[in-house]
Amino acid sequence: MSTFQNLLSNDPALEAACRAFAIPDRVPATAQERAFLDTATCSRLKVDARDIVYWTLGKGPRVLLVHGWCSRGSHLMGFVEPLLAAGFSVVLFDAPAHGDSEGAVSSMIHAGRTALALAQVLGDFHSLISHSGGSTAALWALANGLSVEKSVHICGPCSMKQVVIGSAHAHGLDDTQAKAFQRWAEAFTRVSLDSADLPALTAGLCHQGFIVHDTGDRVVSVTQSQALQSAWANSTLLITEGLGHRRILSDPQTITSIVGFVSIEH
Repeated sequence: MSTFQNLLSNDPALEAACRAFAIPDRVPATAQERAFLDTATCSRLKVDARDIVYWTLGKGPRVLLVHGWCSRGSHLMGFVEPLLAAGFSVVLFDAPAHGDSEGAVSSMIHAGRTALALAQVLGDFHSLISHSGGSTAALWALANGLSVEKSVHICGPCSMKQVVIGSAHAHGLDDTQAKAFQRWAEAFTRVSLDSADLPALTAGLCHQGFIVHDTGDRVVSVTQSQALQSAWANSTLLITEGLGHRRILSDPQTITSIVGFVSIEH
């Protein structure tokens, strides 16, 4: 793949880090998820010349659901019925190279651009609910023109720069390799890492925020959400226990808390 070969053909460790950053595993929908999606209106839009699939349900103020890396929109379906019952409509999508959408490569910035494109097509969102890397995508989109009254961020890294730094460490890159990886990530996403870090991202955090993280999350450290809460004056942090990184999305108490936050003053 030329995206990687241009820079990395002689550095297997660096290439492995870049592939992990840009090539998600495509997760198929379960039978239950497919049955759920069949109840929604399915549409498509072009983002960076790729077909992106999204679904809409219900009537009322729109809530956007933003899934994480190696995930798909239907993984957040536990929020849909409670949101519909609260009088909202729901929009969920598969990010580039995820689920039913086209593409071979992606990133949190690609997902953020998709959120911006959906807002252009559908109009403003009342709120968004995001998970994991989808939270990082949402934070970038919010700092780059996406407008909401409230946003929810579940078990997510606090910025793409932190993801790149963490990935370099996880792949054992030395300082020279790590700097090359950072340059590559900026070229690949067409975004500077400083503009995708918390000091810059706070420009999009003028609304109410609800941050949720589990102490047993082994994918993203709870310190990431603590850093986000510290940087966001108008936010609340809910710490859960025993749910981990993914089961939190189907926990009834957590879902009730999140939908309650979105619904206040609605």
